[in-house]
Amino acid sequence: MKKKKNNFNLDMKINKTLITFLFFSLIYSNIKVYGQPDAEQLLVKMDDVVFATKDKSSNIKMVMINQKSGKEKTKKAVMMQKGVDMKLFRYTFPKSDSGIATLSLPNNEIYLYLPLFKKPKKITNLAEKNAFNQSDFSVSDMATKSYADNFTAELVSTNEYTYVVDLKPKSDESSYSHLVVYINKEYLYPEQFDYYNKKNQMIKKATYNYTKIDNYWISDEVSMEDLKKDHKTTIYMSDIKINQGLKDELFTLENLAGK
Repeated sequence: MKKKKNNFNLDMKINKTLITFLFFSLIYSNIKVYGQPDAEQLLVKMDDVVFATKDKSSNIKMVMINQKSGKEKTKKAVMMQKGVDMKLFRYTFPKSDSGIATLSLPNNEIYLYLPLFKKPKKITNLAEKNAFNQSDFSVSDMATKSYADNFTAELVSTNEYTYVVDLKPKSDESSYSHLVVYINKEYLYPEQFDYYNKKNQMIKKATYNYTKIDNYWISDEVSMEDLKKDHKTTIYMSDIKINQGLKDELFTLENLAGK
């Protein structure tokens, strides 16, 4: 009988130890899960930073560099943006490009205006994948749109300064299989995007610089590098103005055509 009692006590100790282990394992696992931010919410917060201003405008200098030959080409433009999905981009230099413009509107509509044809043309989904006026940005890259509305998000990793989030397009018509965005932990703005083609090869990389204007973090420089072509386009923004009360009439097909 004594032996059975000892066995019973031993079993009880083992069970208590096992329960204690499972209890703390569960707590620890929950801490790990709940200690990580939700990727979808991170994307919403990033949108809130990127589109924090009601509107903005700036002068643009676009420098395109062939990194093999060192040859450079410079173009200039003006840009106006209102809200999340209205943006007008019009070239002013060189003379051969002057007047060429694009207009981004809600529902991912993009229009191109060429002075030679004197009439705006809606850009098809296929054409959105093309280079934006010989730059390393595609037409779609240059459009303004909510990341949270257009991508699903999954947290890949974190470090002291950055959240790394994988973005998958909600639309099957995207030319990218997925993007990876590096989000600044303190300010929640995107510092870098990596672009992957349908073969899951990284083909482009965009990096961003920011300046603070009236307590808003505004991107004043963005570079897009084509890793296959060894070519890079950098957009510099100057004379940045925000919250001016830009009218909706500025973002119409009539204004795009300069009427």
